[in-house]
Amino acid sequence: MRVNGPGDSVSTALIVLATAAACLSGSDSVATAQTRPDEKSIASDARESIAPLPDLETTVAGEPLVYLNTPNPVVSSSILTIPPGGVSHWMTHPAPAYLYVLQGQLTVEFLDGERRVFQAGQAFLQARAKWHRGRNEGALPVQFLAVFFGSKGVPTVLHPPGDLSAK
Repeated sequence: MRVNGPGDSVSTALIVLATAAACLSGSDSVATAQTRPDEKSIASDARESIAPLPDLETTVAGEPLVYLNTPNPVVSSSILTIPPGGVSHWMTHPAPAYLYVLQGQLTVEFLDGERRVFQAGQAFLQARAKWHRGRNEGALPVQFLAVFFGSKGVPTVLHPPGDLSAK
């Protein structure tokens, strides 16, 4: 595997995916690409380094982290892109989701109008039971990695049957 460096979004995605499970067991609700105060960046050689992200225990909506109890666990992931001015569909997630913003600025909007903004290099646990959608209110595309810790046969995203914005 070739790792170009910290600015390479494919390399960043691979590093984040490889360490996402470890990041799901801690204490902050939002993580940024910085080392913890008690840890230094670990350099194995001149080609790569690891910058641990803070541990996470709660979702962006304040929900506690809960793992699914399933005999058929599966980890699935996607890199999503929202163009400038783009808005996703409303959604919830049956499985815990770890998100890492690779580039741009991602706004998570909740049905009640509350918004949380995440910049490139920030990570968070996505809301599970609270309806939300992603927005790109910036001038550049936003790209983020979503890692789901779910179960075979269980969808990672649920959309409402009707238009939630009318409520």
